[in-house]
Amino acid sequence: MSSGPFMSLVYRFLKFLVQVVLRIFYPKTTVIGKENLRFKEAAIVISNHPNTLIDPLQVASRVHKQVFFLANAGLFSTPFTSWLFNTLYCIPIKRKQDQGAPGVSNEDSFAKCDAFLGAGGVLFIAPEGGSVMERRLRPFKTGTVRIALSAAEKKNFDLDISILPIGVHYDRPSKFGSACVVNVGAPIKVKDWQKQYQSAPQKSIRAFTEQVQENVRELVIDVAEDEQQEIHPVVESICRNNEPLDEVADFKRGQILANQLKKQTISAAGPYQDFADQVQAYKTELTDKGIDDKAVARKGGNLLGQGLFLLLGLPLFLYGALNHLFAAGIPALLARTMKVYVGYKATVKAVVGLFTLPLFYFLQSKAVEWYTDNTISWIYMLTLPLAAWAAWEYWKGWQRFRRNLNYTRLAGPEKESLQLSRNDVVKYIQAHLLLP
Repeated sequence: MSSGPFMSLVYRFLKFLVQVVLRIFYPKTTVIGKENLRFKEAAIVISNHPNTLIDPLQVASRVHKQVFFLANAGLFSTPFTSWLFNTLYCIPIKRKQDQGAPGVSNEDSFAKCDAFLGAGGVLFIAPEGGSVMERRLRPFKTGTVRIALSAAEKKNFDLDISILPIGVHYDRPSKFGSACVVNVGAPIKVKDWQKQYQSAPQKSIRAFTEQVQENVRELVIDVAEDEQQEIHPVVESICRNNEPLDEVADFKRGQILANQLKKQTISAAGPYQDFADQVQAYKTELTDKGIDDKAVARKGGNLLGQGLFLLLGLPLFLYGALNHLFAAGIPALLARTMKVYVGYKATVKAVVGLFTLPLFYFLQSKAVEWYTDNTISWIYMLTLPLAAWAAWEYWKGWQRFRRNLNYTRLAGPEKESLQLSRNDVVKYIQAHLLLP
């Protein structure tokens, strides 16, 4: 595994790049419990896994110590990728379904984990074992706990090691500009499980894994499967439009809504199903008419003011959009055309953009320098990030204007029907879901 001053310098540089990319791609990121990210002991940092390669980067880039990763053995299936990921702070692990990386031995990997943690290292593991882009926590594998207990046992439980649970929640995981919450829990001391493990190893491993999973569950928005995966975002949006909250309060409200929806399926199955059908019908109607709940809640809003903003901002939008046609357009085009699982789209955009943005900034500034001079070229380059932000804000404003315009074009009975549907949903939310 990588070590030494040079690789530490490489790690800090890569960490800086990752922080910049995440800051750009998820500008509305909130970290809760960030004081728990500073620690001295050996640790296994864990999180839920809704967004493929983005999740470990979201977590590791915020931990103050250097982090290694327990990675899918399939990533090590060629000589080049084996060298690359072994160099870039990864330890391979084979899952039952993995066929690649024939030279990978889990026994060797576990031995590396023991030695690494025993020396005070920090390891990231996603205990769900795979990534699914849903708002739910899937059952944890026991591997995380086994590795933690094994490392502690090798040191006769004199090793100060903890498991740090973290919950990661994305409003729209694959979308640029999406909101993200990183919720850091309190560390779980492995030594506290020494007696149980020594008296009943298998039983204690299962119990410890269940505790770790429940600790993570408290840090995420854990929505039930199937229809509630579609209902929860709609209900959350309605609540936001009725009563905007700060990021932390909004996240906690999302947790309450998810928990109450689960309870309603048991305590009030009939009324809940009627409510679920109402929400689905409301969502379908919004989609069919090209509007969203905010347009209904605001009854179209101030179209004159929005139109004036778009008119005055058009020159700046054109400047920003044209100057980012390739830098931002290439990552977006690749993500749209590549036949990859939707969970990898954010990764494609972020990673490709990491190269295209500085490349085209450099090439375009050189082109400006060619026709003008060095001073103007530097001024031009400094305007590009601001122009990118302005163009993105303009685009969001245009999308809002278009949805509001679609609402105002509806016939009176259609507007009234939407308002009545929304009011019925709001009444149920207030009466049954917004409870502590």
